[in-house]
Amino acid sequence: MSAVVLAAPAILLGFGAGLEYSILSGVITLAVGDSLFLLSIGEMGASIATPVAYTYVLFVQLTATTVGENVPTANFLAALMVIVGVFLVSRGGGTKPRARGVALAVAGALVWTVGQDLIRVATNAGGSAVGVAFGRVIAASVALFAAALVTGRVKAWPRGFTRREYCFLALVAVSDLAVGSLLYVYSISLVGVAVTVILTSLSPLLTQILSKALGKESPSRLDYSGGALIVAAVVLAVIL
Repeated sequence: MSAVVLAAPAILLGFGAGLEYSILSGVITLAVGDSLFLLSIGEMGASIATPVAYTYVLFVQLTATTVGENVPTANFLAALMVIVGVFLVSRGGGTKPRARGVALAVAGALVWTVGQDLIRVATNAGGSAVGVAFGRVIAASVALFAAALVTGRVKAWPRGFTRREYCFLALVAVSDLAVGSLLYVYSISLVGVAVTVILTSLSPLLTQILSKALGKESPSRLDYSGGALIVAAVVLAVIL
């Protein structure tokens, strides 16, 4: 759905250069990275997996020099804060072991880091925001569909949704992967990947708060402390 929405403007406005980097970013970030993140959520819940996975925001700061951006020395202090935050989250309340979930989330964060840097490479090469966003979404769609065919999971596609539920799924796809992805790529093209990813750094803590407010999950004080420390770290990595 999101690829269909982006196809028309991409064709009209042109893809620009760097399409190969956009495609690679889509496969790495949206297909592999997001899959690892979802597996992590299945292991330990969104309120725990999100703070760990969002360490990619700091990792991007540390790898930004590879795409021509400056890295402040304050990032080393922020890195230590992230390590402590991840430790607190991994030791949070509950009886279910979290080692596998934390490992999946960190792996997803590392994969996301590479994918975000590739967006910068694509825009530096002259790729348009629309073209890069479309390239990422269509590449991820093809990769995930191929994986579903190979593994036989395409037969497990959920059925029985109501019209309202299908409309809701379509709305999520358009707002997140189409509009959201386009704005994200456009921001990277303007201010760089190191600054842009900070705009998402409040997501871990907000996820914990909303999960608690909705009664879906019950994060512990250690979980909240770890999430807050990770957010503080990525903010520190930018303002100093």
